Amino acid sequence: MAKSTVEQGIIVFRKWDEQTGLTETVKEFATLEDLFRLCLEARDPLLVDRVQIKGTDASGETRKLTLVFQSITISEGKV
Repeated sequence: MAKSTVEQGIIVFRKWDEQTGLTETVKEFATLEDLFRLCLEARDPLLVDRVQIKGTDASGETRKLTLVFQSITISEGKV
């Protein structure tokens, strides 16, 4: 039986700016360690918006997995 394989991964960061509005930055990763590093290196104002992993399943069909994240702002003293 064939196994599933990962071909490409991207992480999408979003940033809000009053002058430019909402912008996205895309970075590719090849391993889980690369993804982990990119997430840990992200600093304010960049927020992880989504992670997409493209590959093939055990039947050879192309698949894309998208993990979507939501971010919120909590004001100091309102928790």
